[in-house]
Amino acid sequence: MRKFLIIFCILSVITGCTKIHEIQFQAYAVGIGIDYKDDEYHVVLQFLDFSNVAKTEQGKSDQPSPVWLGEGKGKTVEDAIIKIYHGIQIPVNYDQLSIFVFGKSVLENRLSETVDALDTNFNIRLTGWVYGTEEHVNKIFTTKVPFNYPYTNARVVQPEYMQQQDSSIPSLSLQELIYQIHEPAKTILVPSISTKDTIIKVEQEKLPVTIFNGAYLMNGTKLKGHLTESDLGGFIRVNTVRSPVTLKDSKGEFVQIELLNPKMKRVVNKDQNDIRIGLDIKISAIVRESSKQILAPKIKRQIQEEIRKDVYAAYEKSQKIGGDIYQFEDYLYRYMHDDWKSLQASRTFPSLNKKDIHVEIAPLKSINKINAGVDTLLNNRK
Repeated sequence: MRKFLIIFCILSVITGCTKIHEIQFQAYAVGIGIDYKDDEYHVVLQFLDFSNVAKTEQGKSDQPSPVWLGEGKGKTVEDAIIKIYHGIQIPVNYDQLSIFVFGKSVLENRLSETVDALDTNFNIRLTGWVYGTEEHVNKIFTTKVPFNYPYTNARVVQPEYMQQQDSSIPSLSLQELIYQIHEPAKTILVPSISTKDTIIKVEQEKLPVTIFNGAYLMNGTKLKGHLTESDLGGFIRVNTVRSPVTLKDSKGEFVQIELLNPKMKRVVNKDQNDIRIGLDIKISAIVRESSKQILAPKIKRQIQEEIRKDVYAAYEKSQKIGGDIYQFEDYLYRYMHDDWKSLQASRTFPSLNKKDIHVEIAPLKSINKINAGVDTLLNNRK
């Protein structure tokens, strides 16, 4: 009898595994797009084709990865998602959710409500990347990845992977966005994306791909405006891993410089009369391409002036739409709160002057044999 009871207890425990679903019988959402039109939320879920991903682990599929989308509309985000559940046929799994794409109308009018809806949905992980767009979400989610890779290999899904090769607007996770929208003095940069079909071709057929085209600037849940990648060129230079710059030498020949590993420090000084703000920037530089021996000290000064000019231009353009991309106001709010309150009351915040942007270039190096002596030239003229 005792043995029978022991066997019965063991069997009652292991039967808990009977309700486990096989992974291939679930719909894996990898992206969610949310827009707001005609007083309704328009939600699009993008699903992973699990069978195709399995093939890529063994090599690479010879066929394009199909894109599966679910669309729903509702008065709330959850209501719109439930409409998708009505037709998806199998359970939706959010463990692979990697990107959140918000339409411009959401950023303008419904960001707080949308973020709250996602934050309180316990199925949804908050670690995915956030983007804004003016294009239809369906168009974004049906772009292609070259060589028939699945969408999970797209740059928007792994934005930090490409920063070493082509730096753009720093990535922003939904978790970071939730923290920052409650900061009264923070300027949030939400990377913006669009599609383009003139870069990649399969033989002569154009392939639409997703590209970064700038950022939406926000203060809390208030949209300040949009700046292009060109507008934010100086900001990108000092906030990302790598950026190129093209200069001309004394003979009019182009010199290609690569800027690496910038370090930017805000400088805030207070005296009896006012508060002055500035930036200290340290950055490494490498000569990537040059047809002739260059004069390192002169090129170094050109790089410094180019960075100073671009950094200041990005600051001015952000100021015009009410943004503060270098976060001076946030610095005052955190570390000089009494001064911040006084400035807030008088509405007179200090402005950045171009002369207060100081740039230090690490010893210039070169990978070009023609410029092999560039370090010697630089060291002899310090």
